[in-house]
Amino acid sequence: MTNKPRILLVAPTALDYHNRPIKTRKLYLPGLTMPMLAAVTPPEVELVCCSETIQDIPYEEHWDLVGITGMGSGLVRAWEIADVFRAKGIPVAIGGIAASLCDHEMTYAHADVLITGEAEQVWPEMIRDFLAGKLKKRYVMQHRPDIKTLPLPSYQSMHPNELGLWRPVQATRGCPFPCEFCSIQSYFERSYRKRPVDQVIRDVRAAKKTGSRYIAFIDDNIGVDWKYFEELMTALIPEDIIWISQCSIHIAEKPRMLGLAYKSGCRLLSFGIESVNQTSVDTVGKTFNHTSQYDELLRNVREQSIAVSSEMILGLDDDQEDVFDATYEFLMRNKIPVPRLYILTPVPGTKMYEDFDNAGRIFNYNYGDYNGGKAVFTPGRMSAETLQEGYWDLYSRLFTIPAIYKRVKGIPASTEFKMKTFLLGVNMHYRKHISQRITPGIV
Repeated sequence: MTNKPRILLVAPTALDYHNRPIKTRKLYLPGLTMPMLAAVTPPEVELVCCSETIQDIPYEEHWDLVGITGMGSGLVRAWEIADVFRAKGIPVAIGGIAASLCDHEMTYAHADVLITGEAEQVWPEMIRDFLAGKLKKRYVMQHRPDIKTLPLPSYQSMHPNELGLWRPVQATRGCPFPCEFCSIQSYFERSYRKRPVDQVIRDVRAAKKTGSRYIAFIDDNIGVDWKYFEELMTALIPEDIIWISQCSIHIAEKPRMLGLAYKSGCRLLSFGIESVNQTSVDTVGKTFNHTSQYDELLRNVREQSIAVSSEMILGLDDDQEDVFDATYEFLMRNKIPVPRLYILTPVPGTKMYEDFDNAGRIFNYNYGDYNGGKAVFTPGRMSAETLQEGYWDLYSRLFTIPAIYKRVKGIPASTEFKMKTFLLGVNMHYRKHISQRITPGIV
């Protein structure tokens, strides 16, 4: 214990189908927000980080200030947590993507301070103001942080004994594509920034020192700038890591890039292919994806010994009831080891939310339900009830034991045993969550 002011930084967990906090034994895919904020926290304070998904929030300890940061429906959980601390007379600051994009007055009802934008710049400023007794109500990012000069994340703040296999590293930030449903493109304003490769390697080495060579690049789209991608992959080859990330499906048109990725340790790429329905894909500004090419492109990825995770959306405007069977057949035919599905959700702050709201199509404004597993709007060609029931029925069919067995055959034969075990474990983890109506992948 020190005499320094004590600050608690909380990452709230997501909410389940009944708006209850979700708890897990391990943090299987940790983010970088807390380690990065810990790295830029002024030394004049004692900072304690708490990930609610795996830890109990220490409400009864003494705190001088509480910061809460989260994504998606975690914002509603952030409000709930904030109310508890404020009832004790402890000031609370809330930030993150959801808080930045959502109606700010809703957060002000639960917090003393709102932080909007990327926080590496404003978090230290807020703490200095707090120490000086001059805490402001609002801290706004004045300019985007120069990610070419980011400090080393405080990996030691992540409690390695409570982590799963993966350690987070970031190479790029943002995505330049115009997908209308995406909160990332709204938050980053379609910017795409790349970190110097030597700094990425620095972070990879630091992450490995926590006890795992398995790296999750938490980039929104690691494959956009192919010159940079080639430089990064080449530098990663001698690091002896296994890594996963999200990427545009366009890498499947570049066998040399796929080959470099594999040599550098890539064993799984997640692609936002959205739908088997081309018209539906087109309606959300993703006309550069061509559904007729999906089978070939996914086969190209597998042939380079990289496994596939797919992200798809149900309830796009041209989707009819046959979309559930068509999606099932597509995923089983392509033996996707890790399929992830979401009900279309008009996220506050996106163009889609504005359009749907103006058209009177949103009937549920409880943001705790904006978790990808509930229909909160009126679909174009089916009822909300049909969409929601069809979604959970499809997920249940995909994650029967026979279906899992058939899909995991899509894992390339050369994949390391530990990675194969992880992918099978993901399927069983998702199967359990589906039975509880927890949207797979939100924790």
